[in-house]
Amino acid sequence: MALNILVIDPDEEWLHTASGFFKEQMYTVKAVNNGKDAQLALYNEKFFAVVLNYSVKNHSGSQVLKFIRTNHPSQKVVLVFENEGICGGEEGKEKYKKMGANEVAIKPFELSELADLLEGHQSLGDLVGALPRKKGTSEEVEVKEADDDFTGIRIDEFYSSQAVLFDVFVKLGSGRYVKILHAGDNFSKERIDKYKNDKGVEYLYFHKKDRRKYIQFNNFIAKKLINTNNISGATRINQLKNVTDKYLEEVYTQGMKPQVIDQGKEVVNNIFNFVEKQDDLHKLLKDFEAFDPKLYEHSFMVSVFATSIIKQFEWQSQITIEATALACLFHDIGKMKIPREILDLRPVEMDDEQMEIYKQHPEFGVELVENNRMINNSVKQIIMQHHEAYNGTGFPFGIKSSKILTLANIVCIADDFVHIMLDEELSPTDALKKMITDRDQVARYNSMILENFIKVFVDPSKLKDQNKQKVG
Repeated sequence: MALNILVIDPDEEWLHTASGFFKEQMYTVKAVNNGKDAQLALYNEKFFAVVLNYSVKNHSGSQVLKFIRTNHPSQKVVLVFENEGICGGEEGKEKYKKMGANEVAIKPFELSELADLLEGHQSLGDLVGALPRKKGTSEEVEVKEADDDFTGIRIDEFYSSQAVLFDVFVKLGSGRYVKILHAGDNFSKERIDKYKNDKGVEYLYFHKKDRRKYIQFNNFIAKKLINTNNISGATRINQLKNVTDKYLEEVYTQGMKPQVIDQGKEVVNNIFNFVEKQDDLHKLLKDFEAFDPKLYEHSFMVSVFATSIIKQFEWQSQITIEATALACLFHDIGKMKIPREILDLRPVEMDDEQMEIYKQHPEFGVELVENNRMINNSVKQIIMQHHEAYNGTGFPFGIKSSKILTLANIVCIADDFVHIMLDEELSPTDALKKMITDRDQVARYNSMILENFIKVFVDPSKLKDQNKQKVG
């Protein structure tokens, strides 16, 4: 059943255009041009969301917003302003959000941007409920579309709800695809198995515009796997890896939008629960055969090792672990502002000028998140300091010792470790040996952090036995 939205705007032409657009996006739309009719509609019907132009008359926008907050406090509201001046800038946006608006949009904007805001507030239940349900499975269809419109996932790591959330494709060649599952179809494992087993297909593809749906559903699957007994650690970490990879694609293409940050918080909550509940985490992280690091996104690997280190400290908490995991996902976001030709080089291959530009990426990263109120100061500090070293040899400022945030030094050691492991193609245990036998490397870290990093690879029960012997 399509989601129902209420669109309120005094401009009849805009109202007509917006209504047509949202109907094409599979919404049902109630469109009114005044506040009185809006309040009547809210009294008589239920809506997934309300798009309210603040300049509406005959019951003003502020009156309608107050009516919603009083009578429908959980109602999702996108408040639209004709220009920035009416809204009052960032302070104004915060004021209206306190008055009950979930999002604030300033004209002119593309209707697709408005659709993104609405989609960002859809729960998994909303997504499934709004699907155009079909009986059985639709016929396969060959299509020609640009490769840049698609993103891929390994076929043996693809999960689906009973009703397929988005179109799924197999790639035939450059710009040529076969749509093997249609949004709203009943999921056909037989069709997936046919391509996997009979035709040797290794990857499935879906549109990048559906990436947020993929992330939302696979966050849900990751949570289920983490909370289900008899699921291997490798299966859980693979699922976390897949959803994190697609999430980072979304960050680097869509930017730090509120709905993107919200999904990131779900990702790091799953990382926290995985680290907290995986009893044999030390074995999983030590055993090279359990997962191939070359297949893993760098930022995800850093987040897993950094949060595993924090778990060794008595002061660890869910808030601390989740903040650090979020910082790990974003720690290199400043590289978006570094020229591609520099990023394609390894640091040892850069000349002095290129290295100076490269060393600015922590500052660039903080610039990108500085005004985002959904990201706290600890996360921003970690992004800024993740290349600072305990002995003062790091960058961008060369600070040392207690001037470096402990969490930042934890991310530093995790980041260095992952680089050594991936760049030199070493197993986790060999990378660890290389690190702790290098005096210059060891000097980069607080000794307590280094000690707790080593404990990540040790069976916790053995540590408890050692502690008992010390006490005895």
